[in-house]
Amino acid sequence: MDQKLNLAGKRKSNSKPSTPRTKGLIKSSDEPPPRRTNSKNSSRPHHRPFNSYGGAGPGFSDRFEKAVKENFVKSSLKSSKDAFPAKVAGRSSPRKSPPPHSAPKHRRTTSLAERPETHGGNRNIDPEMTHKRKFSLERPKEIMVVSSFAHRSQKGFIPGNPQKQNQDNFITCVNFGMSAECYFFSVCDGHGLYGGEVSGYIKQRFPTILSQDPNLLGNPRRALISSVIKVNSELNHQEFDISFSGSTMVSVLIRGKKLWCANTGDSRALLGRQLSDAFLSQQNIPVKQSGKHWMSIALSRDHKPDDQDESVRILHCGGRIEAYQDEQGNPLGPARVWLKHQDIPGLAMSRSIGDGVASSVGVICDPEILEFSLTPDDKFLVIGSDGIFEFLSNEEVVKIVVPYWKTRDVQGACDALAKEANNRWTTEEEVIDDITCVIVFLDIPN
Repeated sequence: MDQKLNLAGKRKSNSKPSTPRTKGLIKSSDEPPPRRTNSKNSSRPHHRPFNSYGGAGPGFSDRFEKAVKENFVKSSLKSSKDAFPAKVAGRSSPRKSPPPHSAPKHRRTTSLAERPETHGGNRNIDPEMTHKRKFSLERPKEIMVVSSFAHRSQKGFIPGNPQKQNQDNFITCVNFGMSAECYFFSVCDGHGLYGGEVSGYIKQRFPTILSQDPNLLGNPRRALISSVIKVNSELNHQEFDISFSGSTMVSVLIRGKKLWCANTGDSRALLGRQLSDAFLSQQNIPVKQSGKHWMSIALSRDHKPDDQDESVRILHCGGRIEAYQDEQGNPLGPARVWLKHQDIPGLAMSRSIGDGVASSVGVICDPEILEFSLTPDDKFLVIGSDGIFEFLSNEEVVKIVVPYWKTRDVQGACDALAKEANNRWTTEEEVIDDITCVIVFLDIPN
């Protein structure tokens, strides 16, 4: 043992002197060996781990940063955050983020008032002039203008035909189109062998067609026209023959203070207006008693074949317009529509729904539309078939209804009007046409 130690000592003595080894410690007087550095990277910190970006060797971080920038330009990434890492080699601090209160550079403005101020611009913009949508939880106020309504329909009389059928029909709808301020009223006067079936089909189908029309709220005029054309088209596919059968139709659609009258044929609609004292004064009419002056306002016109605009269309389509003639060739009754070389169909109106033969020579179903704004002076509405208006003028109808309007008896007004029309037919003719009317009492707010 001693010999071995001596031998070891001899070896030590023969070797160069060395400092004693300490495990894991370095004396304060000793300096760590200098690291090899590159002149380009001498100012960069050397505490980064090997697996960080740019830690693979000298010069790599510069090449990596250049490649990343070139890749950013080529790929056109949306976010700079995705294009560059949080810490890139050679950068002493991370990229500064914008203050939390600042807006993004390319934020899309939703209103003219929110747009940034430009040179010479004016930031004091009235919000009412912007395109901001304004929403309200409050429902718009609905205006109900109908106080009451009633109807009356009775069949006419033809000698030798006790089984005559009433070919008139009427329609009355409240809360029309699911709106409390919307009403629909109509009268249909059928004619021909299947006239009752035609007017009955219109009564059954037309309210449904109109209420489902997408233009009912935005464009009632278009909705009324397209609905009449559609029901006329459907009649061509029914079991009954409409070659020589059809119907008139006069309709009134009310929504708030607006009224639309659609007329096809010779049925009629009118308004009864009470003239105010102020209006009479402007017209230099002496006022003996307030509330005694009334006037009728026609909402429709009868479509007759001898009307100038109607006759031009019929003649252009190859039709012929003549009245019946007696043995001496004198005209009897109203003008009628015929085929050019045949004495059919002899229709006494220029527009109707159905009437397949007459439609081949210019008789159309398209309704004529009148839009009207109601006023507080408009007190009632009368819709009737030509059984009412054949021997009664509009002014006479108003005079009959006014006393019942004053007592608020709308059903009494219908009965009185139908009775007077029947009496006129009895006096003037041997036959009595079907008589139908709908009367609506109005209460228009100021």
